[in-house]
Amino acid sequence: MSLPRGVVAAGVTPFRADGSIHVPLFAEHTASLLRSGCDAVLLFGTTGEGLSLTAEERRVALEQVVDHGLPPGRLLVGTGSLAFPDLVELTRAATARGVGGVLVPPPFHIKAVSDAGVYRTYDELVQRVGDADLRLYAYHFPQLTGVEVSFTVLEELRRAYPGQVAGVKDSSGEWDHTETLCHQFPDLDVYAGTERLLRPILDAGGAGCISATVNLTAPLAAAVRSGWQAGDDVAALQDDLATLRAHIASFPMIPALKTLLAHRSGRDDWLHTRPPLPSLPDPSLDSLAPIDRLLDETLAAHDLRTPAREPDAPE
Repeated sequence: MSLPRGVVAAGVTPFRADGSIHVPLFAEHTASLLRSGCDAVLLFGTTGEGLSLTAEERRVALEQVVDHGLPPGRLLVGTGSLAFPDLVELTRAATARGVGGVLVPPPFHIKAVSDAGVYRTYDELVQRVGDADLRLYAYHFPQLTGVEVSFTVLEELRRAYPGQVAGVKDSSGEWDHTETLCHQFPDLDVYAGTERLLRPILDAGGAGCISATVNLTAPLAAAVRSGWQAGDDVAALQDDLATLRAHIASFPMIPALKTLLAHRSGRDDWLHTRPPLPSLPDPSLDSLAPIDRLLDETLAAHDLRTPAREPDAPE
C-alpha cells in the first residue's frame, strides 16, 4: 500500500506540560484532519518536531495513534534520525504497522555530504529494513538540511528498488525543480511542500502537497483537489489558498500553527513546544488574530464548513 495521492497535512504534535506527547489530542487532531478532507497526514515531520523526539517516542506514539482507530495506510511517518540504527528501527516498526509510507531526509549532520553518501544511506536503509512493504519517500529540503536529494540519487534508487522507493517530498519551494521532478520521474509520487503549488503540481502530473498550513486550510485545499479532479475551474480557490498560506508563513511556522490551534480549539495543550522553539504564548504572535478571522471568512465565502473546534480529547 502506498500513500494516497492528494492533500497531506504535515501534522503538528501536541505535548503535555511535562513535555511528553499528548497522544489523545494527537490522535483526535489527526482524525479531524482526515475528516476535514485530507487524504493523509504526515506524523513526526519537520512541522511535527520529529527530530526533537526520540525514535522510541515516535514508535510508541504511532502505535497508540493507530490503536485509537486511525487508518495506518493514510499515515506518512517521518522516521529521519541522526543515529542510523534509530532510522532503521523506526522505519522497520512503521512499515510493519502498515503505514502508507515513511519520509526520510538525507543525512545532514556531516558537512558536504556527497551523492554517494546520500545514496548509501537510503540504500542501506532499504536493505536493513528488508521488507517488501516498505514505501520510502525521500525528503528534499536543502534550505533546512543543506543537503540535496539529487536527480542522480533518485534515478539510482528507483532503478535499484522500484517497489520500495515510492516518491519524494520537494520542499525546495522552487517550482522549476518540482515540475522537472514530475516530468522526469512520472512513476514516483512527487509532493510539493506547500499548498501554494497544489494546482500547478496536479497539472504537472504530481501527487499533491504535504504542507504544514494544511493543519488549518484542509477544507480549502481539499476543495481545490476535488474540484481539479472534477475538471472545475479552481483558480479562485487556489488563489485564496495561496493567500492564507502566505499570511500564516509570514510568522514562525510551528509556533504560529500551535497558537492558532490553541485559539481555535480552546485547548492550551497546543501551547507546548520542545526546545529550541520558543515557549508559548509568544507576544510576537499576538497579531495572528486577523489570520484566524480570514480563515473563517475564506471558508465561508466558498461555502466550506469551518473546521469544528476540536472537542476535548480524553485524558
